[in-house]
Amino acid sequence: MAARKGPKFYVVWVGRQTGIFTTWDECNQQVKGYPKARYKSFPSREEAEAAFAKGPGGGAPAKRAKASGGEGSAPARRTTRRPTAPAPDTSKTYDTEIYCDGACEPNPGDAGSGMAIYRNGALDELWYGLHNPRGTNNTAELNALHQALRVARDEIARGASVRIHCDSTYTINAITKWASGWKRRGWKKADGQAIKNPEIIQPTHALYESLKSAVTIAHVKGHAGVEGNELADRMAMYGADRQEPEFCRYRDSISVADILRLKRG
Repeated sequence: MAARKGPKFYVVWVGRQTGIFTTWDECNQQVKGYPKARYKSFPSREEAEAAFAKGPGGGAPAKRAKASGGEGSAPARRTTRRPTAPAPDTSKTYDTEIYCDGACEPNPGDAGSGMAIYRNGALDELWYGLHNPRGTNNTAELNALHQALRVARDEIARGASVRIHCDSTYTINAITKWASGWKRRGWKKADGQAIKNPEIIQPTHALYESLKSAVTIAHVKGHAGVEGNELADRMAMYGADRQEPEFCRYRDSISVADILRLKRG
């Protein structure tokens, strides 16, 4: 019997969206048909994060995309470069900061979502749950963002300014960029194939559309020591390990140090 392959982490340095992706499908969406796309797979998140920080010239040669659409393929045609979204103003302060994250182990497998909410600069609430025994990293991240938007809706209603932090570039782009086009095509991609996870993407996108003028969604680098992201990560894994189907508030006393010692996603 052949040895079972472990998970891969795909770094995209040049593509429609740059970042670290956890499946080939996500990576391929960024590089297929993109001029001079640069990407490479790594066996661990730590190696991927280090390589992404160094850039494509910082280690082993990065792959270029080809026409076949498989790993390491070259562009079939030239594609107009999409403008990148402006980076969020990190100097601006918000009344409510929400960090959301998803975890899945293995992928696919037991998935959970987590959230950390800061109000007026102080950690106020932690949430965990939405266990799915047949989930993926993507479904867990999408569910987490959906819950964060639900909290944002309530916070905005009381007059608070809100920023959501998410470490999944796929999730942010799926909801804030790609979903509008998918919706126009009857929830199909440009090639006519049905999108994945429509049961989460459709309501999440609808909620985002109703709030987008009042909420900021920012990308945060995962596992980089940002407290809110680390706490949301631990809550996501906590929910998956406890197999909690609901999204529950963490009721124990909050010790950041103790929570950070919990299992990482």
